[in-house]
Amino acid sequence: MVQIIFFLNFMQEQLTIFFSTLAVSSTLACNVVPGLRLYAVFDSLTALAYCSIALSLVYFTRQGSHRKIFRLFAVVFFAWGAAKLTEVWTLWHSIYWLSVTLKAASALISWLLAATALALMPKALAESGLNQKENLQQLPLKQVEQNQHQHDIEKGELAKQALNFYPSDTIVDRTLALNSLNEQLEKEIADRHRVEEKLQLTQFAIDRSADAIFWIGPDGKFLYVNDAACSSLGYSAAELLDLTIHDINPDFPETAWSLHWKVLKRCGSVNIEVHHLTKYGRIFPVEITIDHLEFNGKEYQCAFARDISERKRIEAALREREQEFRSLVSNIPGAVYRCSAAGRSSLTFISSGIEAISGYPAANFMQKPVQAFPSIVHPQDAEHIETIIDRAIKTKQPYAIEYRLIHCDGNVRWVAEKGQPLFNTAGEVLSLNGAIFDMTERKAADDALRLSEAIANNRAQQLEIALKELRETQAHLIHTEKMSSLGQMVAGVAHEINNPVSFIYGNISYASQYIRDLLQLVELYQKHYPQPVVEVQECIDNIDLEFLTEDLLKILSSMKMGADRIREIVLSLRNFSRLDDSVKKHTNLHEGIDNTLLILHNKLRARGDYPEIKIIKDYGKIPLIECYAGQLNQVFMNLLSNSIDALEDACNQKRRSSPRASLTAADGDDWKPTISIRTEALNENSICIRIADNAIGMTEDVRSQLFDPFFTTKPMGKGTGLGLAISYRIVAEKHAGALSCRSTVGEGTEFAIEIPL
Repeated sequence: MVQIIFFLNFMQEQLTIFFSTLAVSSTLACNVVPGLRLYAVFDSLTALAYCSIALSLVYFTRQGSHRKIFRLFAVVFFAWGAAKLTEVWTLWHSIYWLSVTLKAASALISWLLAATALALMPKALAESGLNQKENLQQLPLKQVEQNQHQHDIEKGELAKQALNFYPSDTIVDRTLALNSLNEQLEKEIADRHRVEEKLQLTQFAIDRSADAIFWIGPDGKFLYVNDAACSSLGYSAAELLDLTIHDINPDFPETAWSLHWKVLKRCGSVNIEVHHLTKYGRIFPVEITIDHLEFNGKEYQCAFARDISERKRIEAALREREQEFRSLVSNIPGAVYRCSAAGRSSLTFISSGIEAISGYPAANFMQKPVQAFPSIVHPQDAEHIETIIDRAIKTKQPYAIEYRLIHCDGNVRWVAEKGQPLFNTAGEVLSLNGAIFDMTERKAADDALRLSEAIANNRAQQLEIALKELRETQAHLIHTEKMSSLGQMVAGVAHEINNPVSFIYGNISYASQYIRDLLQLVELYQKHYPQPVVEVQECIDNIDLEFLTEDLLKILSSMKMGADRIREIVLSLRNFSRLDDSVKKHTNLHEGIDNTLLILHNKLRARGDYPEIKIIKDYGKIPLIECYAGQLNQVFMNLLSNSIDALEDACNQKRRSSPRASLTAADGDDWKPTISIRTEALNENSICIRIADNAIGMTEDVRSQLFDPFFTTKPMGKGTGLGLAISYRIVAEKHAGALSCRSTVGEGTEFAIEIPL
């Protein structure tokens, strides 16, 4: 409450002073009369505003002539004069409130003018920055900057016009307009910096260009050179700028410069090859591209020079090679050609040897030909030639063609052509290169030779077929005779063995019964006479009656089993030999397979280094088959023997690959030699027997020759190559069936026997 009362008293005091009448003098100090403090405050503010305006005016005066700044200068001086007049007037008219009001108005105007000057400061700074750009060495870049500067000046004038467009606007509106123009100017300054950066990058790229670059004036003097020009000529940039084009180009006399300037001005651009002279006297060839340019009313010539010494050397070497090539192809007995990607209708080169082949000179077929090369090709061969060449282009391979040409005398001549398409890195055809040889005489000789060879081959084939049939027949007869003799021998041996075996087998049962009776009698004696005499007791102890009683029956049982085995073997031999198979009989094929396995039992069991071969039987329900049982048994014997041999080879191979592995476990893995036999009825009219093994299999080349007579993969003396061939004939010819083989390397082989019912 006390503070509010104090503030109200202070305001009352100030208002009383403000409307009081005091003598005001500029010579009075502020601390003489307390009421003059406001004078001191406003005078101080006015003085500070005058200082700011004065600094701005000094800066604008240094930057150049500006109408708006001159107006500002006039207004400032007017305000200053008005303030001074008011101060003089108040010396005689001491109205305090009027004097203070005028002082306040003068201070306010001064501050507004100072704010306007500060708002124009960025514009002045931007114009100053544009005037202080660094000078670049290249003349065209300087001209570009001058144009840009001129463009910015025009924009500045537009901005000034925008400031003066509404002279009656308020100060606030003018301030907003100035801020908007300031933002536009900052954006244009940023764009100017980007343009300058691009220009500097362009200048850097030109200086570092691999080609020598020269800017030449109308008098032939160099206006600009890059680093490559200095490096190639051995001069520094300053030395070259003191020279003319005639000093480095001995092919360009000064007298021709005026004509050259006029011609190039008319043409605009020219590409020529000249020589340059270095500082040290070396002359080297260059390729120059010269452009005539006009810029800002001035004319220049821009020359790009490239050293072509290496290219000239290569061209000279190519010319030498071409001469060697032409000399070489002219001595080739034939015609060498090259054609474009359009085909042989557009030959770019063909040697003179074509005249000896076709009767037409080589010039007839060259560029702008008198006649196209395809016009002398036989019409029936044209499509064939195009097909082969198109295929060679697609596959990117050489091609070889034999076709006919029509000689100028109308005769037909055979030619052989070999060629190859050439491609660029994009895979497009560049050209076709090749050679053409006359083969008319060779063709006639070949035809005669082929005819005689065909006759001789026909006779040889007939003889070979007759000889093959004879050998097969002879081998078959020999094998049949051997099998017949073997069958008779086996049948005889089986018959002779069967009699004593039958005697033994028949008496074993009686002997067993007699011995049981005797042993029963001994048991009765032991039961009723438990205490035999000493002599009998000693005999019982000596012969070990208890052991004899147990073992004797086992011996008789073993003898019976052996006799049964002998009888089965004899029966299998008799069934296998089948001397009574001159006619077909209904036979159980399962019995034939079992008899064959019984005969091969010795080769199936484990022996020495070979593990046991496991037999897996998968017999299906098949009817009795009308067949030659003995011959089918031979087929089973051959197929099973081959499977056993293949499994033995597989064991040997695994043993060689791992010498320290177990001999019975085949490298210690889960592989076990196995033969699978499966029978099934394919349909109502045929059955199939499949015999498969898990050996190493065979290649397709071996499998395709498997049933050929005398073909074998076994070593000399172990196989004759007739087993599978005879088996095939037995199945195919004797039984109207089919014997096939399916094999996979590393997995095994399967034989399939199909027999019709």
